[in-house]
Amino acid sequence: MSERPNENPTNGTGYWYKLFNSISEVDAENWNSVCQNPEESLFMDLRFIFAVESTMTQHSKFWHVIFYDSENIPVACASLCRFKVDLFIFAGKYIKNAGTFIRSIFPSFMYFNILFCGLPVSVGQNHLRFSPQADQGSIIKMLDKILHNLAISEKVRFIVYKEFDSGSCKRIHSLTEFGYRRTESLPMHYFKPQFSDFAEYYSALKAHYRYDIKRSMRKFQSVGLKVVRLKDGHKIRNIHTPEVHKLYEAVVINSENKLELLPIKFFHELAIQFPEQISYTLIYQGNHIVAFNCALYSSTSYHFLFCGLNYELNPLADLYFNLIYNDLDNALQHKVSVIQVGQTADVFKARLGCFQESLYVYVKGVGRFSHGFLDLFFNIIFPPQNVPITNKVVKSDHYFSC
Repeated sequence: MSERPNENPTNGTGYWYKLFNSISEVDAENWNSVCQNPEESLFMDLRFIFAVESTMTQHSKFWHVIFYDSENIPVACASLCRFKVDLFIFAGKYIKNAGTFIRSIFPSFMYFNILFCGLPVSVGQNHLRFSPQADQGSIIKMLDKILHNLAISEKVRFIVYKEFDSGSCKRIHSLTEFGYRRTESLPMHYFKPQFSDFAEYYSALKAHYRYDIKRSMRKFQSVGLKVVRLKDGHKIRNIHTPEVHKLYEAVVINSENKLELLPIKFFHELAIQFPEQISYTLIYQGNHIVAFNCALYSSTSYHFLFCGLNYELNPLADLYFNLIYNDLDNALQHKVSVIQVGQTADVFKARLGCFQESLYVYVKGVGRFSHGFLDLFFNIIFPPQNVPITNKVVKSDHYFSC
């Protein structure tokens, strides 16, 4: 752990910080005092961070920081990591194809170690929190200095803050003063929890939308599949076998945007850390699991996280569609105020009635070469995201008969 007072307090705030090399070293009471809101804190929960850190150290390095005011009261906290990333992750199809050809000759082309304000897991969340009384501009200035120093010591060429919605961007807008450029990440899909369950939602749909769902359900039933839901962390850990994990790996391999491939022990640790807040929706063919969706939930929010699919069976039974229908039923029955349905499958989720919220990342090069590289290739590496939903919000009467 590093502990350093701020040598140049901004506006007389006198903020200082503690920098930790592991989440196990963090003062839990101080950390939790900043993350008090259950909806805000699920992915800043020390248990979630521990599940990531303890299972990803082979490919990542982690730090965590708590900021204090002059009276030693915690006012902000953040998780940081170093992780190797494919800079083609958000690039267009033709650029990716060109990159694939070049990598057949130079396998490490456009892979860089990047320093994140955030964690190496794709859940559409940021890992920076402020208390209401915090001077956010002063803390951002200090945090940027911390990240810059870490980037130098770790020989990292780029720093990235991920992933912030529009409201959060307002709190960290001063990053642009320090040379960061903002770009779009994949948008998050939300479903309005205005129904008691999926059956009520289905009944409210206009006829042609009901037809699409009914057709998928008939395909599902014709193959003789069954749905099982588990909410017991111990049982979930036991059923997430290497065979089941291959279903998740298949989804990552087939994904257009690949950030990380989580190891099986991450899913086991998540089940251990959240034994009563984790849910698996499973699809069986006989005694074999052919699809699953992993979700975390709190008293106020439900989050679709990771899924796995048998791609050979998927077109025959509309596995993915039926998986989401069944997990959405579970989410609605939890009576939460927020349902996040993930960041991919835009067209399908639009037809489901989801609305999108844009997410953003902030990127900066470290050193002259990296600055110049971003200036030349920024719009190629980070093209605008294609959003199929007009104005990113779907009006209810477009889908529902009442």
